Amino acid sequence: MLILPPLWDACPRCQNVARQVIRGNLSIARLYSAKTVDEHDPDTDYSSVESFGDMAGELKRRKRKADSKRRQYGNTFVDHILVTVRGGKGGSGAAALQATLKGSGPSAPCGGNGGSGGSVYLTTSPSLSSLTTLKKRVVGGQGSSGSGAHKHGKRGDDVLITVPVGTIVREIRREGEEERTIREEIDLGLDEDEKRMRKWKRWIISHPSAGGEVSLEEYQGAETLLKKEGRWKIQTPSFEQQPAIELDISEALREPILLAKGGLGGLGNPFFDSPRIASRGFMPPIQTFEFELKLLADVGLVGLPNVGKSTLLRGLTGKKAEIANYQFTTLNPQIGVVRVYEDGRWSGELEGGSEIQESLVEREIEDLSRTLGEEFPNTKIQKGTSVRNGNVERIRFTLSDNPGLLPQASENVGLGHSFLRSIERSPVLVYVLDLSKPSPAEDLLVLKNELESYQEGLSDRANIVVLNKADQVEERVGKERIKEIEDVVGETSDIITLSGKYNLGIRRLVDLLVEKVEMAREVAKREKEEKEREELMKSQSGNKGYSFGMRRLEV
Repeated sequence: MLILPPLWDACPRCQNVARQVIRGNLSIARLYSAKTVDEHDPDTDYSSVESFGDMAGELKRRKRKADSKRRQYGNTFVDHILVTVRGGKGGSGAAALQATLKGSGPSAPCGGNGGSGGSVYLTTSPSLSSLTTLKKRVVGGQGSSGSGAHKHGKRGDDVLITVPVGTIVREIRREGEEERTIREEIDLGLDEDEKRMRKWKRWIISHPSAGGEVSLEEYQGAETLLKKEGRWKIQTPSFEQQPAIELDISEALREPILLAKGGLGGLGNPFFDSPRIASRGFMPPIQTFEFELKLLADVGLVGLPNVGKSTLLRGLTGKKAEIANYQFTTLNPQIGVVRVYEDGRWSGELEGGSEIQESLVEREIEDLSRTLGEEFPNTKIQKGTSVRNGNVERIRFTLSDNPGLLPQASENVGLGHSFLRSIERSPVLVYVLDLSKPSPAEDLLVLKNELESYQEGLSDRANIVVLNKADQVEERVGKERIKEIEDVVGETSDIITLSGKYNLGIRRLVDLLVEKVEMAREVAKREKEEKEREELMKSQSGNKGYSFGMRRLEV
């Protein structure tokens, strides 16, 4: 990696340029970076300093690499995926023979049973905010086959699927090996004798001494014994016989949930009348699950593109969200944490006199400061901790910045359902409008209509209206537009006028969000207690839920 030398003291000309860079005049710095060191003060020794052209090239290379990672990260957000899940196949039993001590006479069967297949479990992780880590096919570990000397096979490894809190899991398809085989036999047009022989060869294995040939009597005897054990015809129950698995994970799981059970291992030859045969392990059914992520944020920001939602996220949480003056800067939902302290201050509060710059401008300033060997200008936001400067944290809540909403989003136009899905479960919704636009009241009507079209009653949850970019509007014009918005919302919503860029009016928004979040949490607590009482009453009355070889859990 190229080491960039400190250039502040290189020459008086460099000092003047550096001062202009810190002041935000980047045009001069661009011209400066295109020149070489030899064009500057001839009295200064630059023998150990690389040319500015080389440095500019290195900085451009680093910027391209960072932008590539940034684009790649943005494309990895997944909030809906279909996953095929199957437990591990059971290992086969062994048809092993053990010679007698005298070396003559019939050999004793000593084959061990096959190990069961591994199961597939579901758990949650607080560090995840996307389904991007999920694979489209998940299979449990296969059980090991048995061996001689009565050695049973090892059980297959279990597999864990990890999802973020807020994931909804639905089983949409289920098919077992028996059903696939029946469909295949129908396509081949086989008669009953051919079907039976195919099944014998599929489930029964023989000792090498049998030469691959097993008598009809041995097959029939093995079938009779397997039927007694319930291992001959295992059909997968349909959704009518056994309801599909449905999970709504609204809080972190205390223990993993079983999604797919591993297959049974086969039986060794000591189980059968004939010592030359054993049975194969079972293949568990293939299940298809739909995973849908509905982010669980306490507060969701709702607005059209380029109204300043990401700027508010940064000003409230300190999260370094991408900010630019064009539409669809935010392509994926972003969640930050707002920490509010006892004195009313919050974790994302700006230092005095600071403002939130566009991300491109910040990166250019940082790149040029790095070139000049200086510390980065103070464009960052204060970091929050549970105790800051002796001040105790009062409350913390999560805030979701969502992609801009377009008209007809409820019909899946633009990012459509992907956007609406990310705000559906936030108990507190905030409309964010651009006060500098000609008619923010019309924008508000569009937002309310799309939320209501997607889910009835969703628009009523948004009872805070934030009018951003107030610093760009004349006072007289601003008052007229605020009056139009008041006519739309009436007295049912709180209207806050602010400037997210300059941190003006944010304190009032923080206080209002704290009030709304506390009320929403109190309501959720009462609903949870009521639900637990109802479930307790059901369990005491003897109603129990069962599911296809696994526990059914309401999360």
